[in-house]
Parts: sequence; structure tokens; C-alpha cells
Amino acid sequence: MSKVQFVATLAALTVPTAAAAHDPTVPYASRGACESASAQLSQDDWDHVMQVAMGYFSTRGEVASFLTRQFACELGDDGRWYIADHRLDVMNSGWFDKRNHN
Repeated sequence: MSKVQFVATLAALTVPTAAAAHDPTVPYASRGACESASAQLSQDDWDHVMQVAMGYFSTRGEVASFLTRQFACELGDDGRWYIADHRLDVMNSGWFDKRNHN
């Protein structure tokens, strides 16, 4: 599977799950609370991503790192923390290219 095919497949399959779960409009009082929520949501998606992306990730740790990078917590203008969606940034990054085992 080429990188383009993988990106299209993963994006299509994670939109209804990961993106919806990692709601960027939910405010958190602290960075820790935001990261905890994001980590729990990502943990719920690990098996799904491993199944969809066979050949791109060899361990749950790689998937966890991928999801952590995709859904990072950022400080909002209102002083609260939000989960930001960086899927395209991560998929186009040098980090992601290193995950390509094909």
C-alpha cells in the first residue's frame, strides 16, 4: 500500500471514530486533564488503527505515538486546553515517513 493509499484509508476510517472522539471544542482546565483525556481516547482507537494500517505500524507503541502526535493538546486563547487535530501534519511529516516499513 502506498503512502497516499494509506493516508486516504486511514483518514476515511478514523474520521468517524478518532476525530469524533477527540472533540476539539471540549475545554480542559489543565494540560494534564487534556492529555489524560486524549490518551484515553487514543487507547480506545489503537486496535482499530493497527488493523487499518497493517504494514505501517509494527507495535502498539508506534500507534500510540502516532495518535499522540495527531491529537495534541494546545492552550486556547481562553486559557483552557483543547485537543487539536493534526492528522494531516503528522501524515506529511518526516516522523510518519519513518513508520513506512514497506
